[in-house]
Amino acid sequence: MTQGDTTNEPDLTPGAANGRSVQQARRRALARLRLVRMALPLVDGRWAAYRRSIVTAVSYGLLGLAFVLGVIWFFWPENSRWEPAVNSLTLVAGLTGIFVERLTAEAERRTEVLRAVADELRDNTRLLNDERFSPQAPTSRQVYPRLVVSAVDLALVSGALGLHRDAELVGLLHRWRDTVHLFNRRLDLTEISTFSNTVSQADLAAFHRALHRENSYFAATRQMLENLLSRLPPA
Repeated sequence: MTQGDTTNEPDLTPGAANGRSVQQARRRALARLRLVRMALPLVDGRWAAYRRSIVTAVSYGLLGLAFVLGVIWFFWPENSRWEPAVNSLTLVAGLTGIFVERLTAEAERRTEVLRAVADELRDNTRLLNDERFSPQAPTSRQVYPRLVVSAVDLALVSGALGLHRDAELVGLLHRWRDTVHLFNRRLDLTEISTFSNTVSQADLAAFHRALHRENSYFAATRQMLENLLSRLPPA
């Protein structure tokens, strides 16, 4: 057997087998963690809606019970225990009603913010589909449309997105915001260069090719936008 044949043989030692089994177990654990991470926003959203439903049902139940006891107390006023029972139930129902109002307001504000972000992202998709970004566009001087992030900025500073269930979304929005600023800045530099008096037709064609190559910043921005739209939770 030659030295080349020896080096091509697979390593069948116990240490190598253990190393491969450890790597396989690590890959399986990472795959499970990714599945759990993807499921967490859905579970958190369902729990938030379930919590609001429970608190609302408890509040209306206490108010209904207080009303029934109040009616009974009206017809049988000789029992002095009705008054503290009615007052206590009304007080507890009022306190839980405060939590219902707070949870409802938070949910409505989050829904409005997510809708605004979704609308803005769809507007940015239409801007990226503008004919000036088309590969068939003429290689002439162009004033390109700019992407907007006003709704994303509002979502990040409003506090409407939860710290736990929206943590991944907040990270995506931060990266999208940075990407848009860099994208618009590159368009500024491109326009400054192409509108220069010394630029030639060959230079314009080079700028056009650089904008539409497969690994261009334009392609990366479009891919990030599509990914963000797919990860945006329903409002």
